[in-house]
Amino acid sequence: MSTPSGSVSLAQARERLMRPKSKVSRILRNKFVAGLIVVIPIVITVKSLWWLFSYVDGLAQPLAQAVIGRPVPGIGFITTVAIVFLAGLLFSTGPLKKVLQGLEDLVDDVPLVGTVYGTTKKVLAGFGSEEAAFQRFVLARLPGRTTPGFLMGTFTLRRKDGKSQALCSVYVPTNHLYVGDVVVLPVEDVVETDMSVEDGVSIVLSAGSSMPVAVHEK
Repeated sequence: MSTPSGSVSLAQARERLMRPKSKVSRILRNKFVAGLIVVIPIVITVKSLWWLFSYVDGLAQPLAQAVIGRPVPGIGFITTVAIVFLAGLLFSTGPLKKVLQGLEDLVDDVPLVGTVYGTTKKVLAGFGSEEAAFQRFVLARLPGRTTPGFLMGTFTLRRKDGKSQALCSVYVPTNHLYVGDVVVLPVEDVVETDMSVEDGVSIVLSAGSSMPVAVHEK
């Protein structure tokens, strides 16, 4: 049976009622994911510092007891801060930086450990910088497949023959948001989408189940 002109069908009315709910649900999900992006690196950092403090304090207190004859309150905390500060001071520049890079290259060769360490370090370094680690959510065209990823930056490769090529560095999660690969692709193989970084993180964490029906290329 046809509906009179100007009337609204039951399906149309239901769709109109669902639109605000869908929009609110998407906003809430994006804010929750944005919170995860902020909280997870903080939790990892705090847990790591607490472990380091407990370890150093367990060594420093017996040493203070042997040297001074009594425990020194706060010596573990002071020693931990000093170690972290000196590590940043010594290994951020100069010859020791090259030594650290050499050690990291060795760690990278260790299966699983190298992947976890390298990728986590890169992602956390991006979170700690002035600019966001993930600039945009993109689709990366890799050999034989197209995969979701996050644009990290763009640069120009100047070849020996004088030609230049625009390239993009894209972070592609492989198993978890903090475990993945950084791939370098030509600009034409990186499809920018209308989705936000929060939408992209939600897709990764949900194993693709939150992928919208339609994604538009920018």
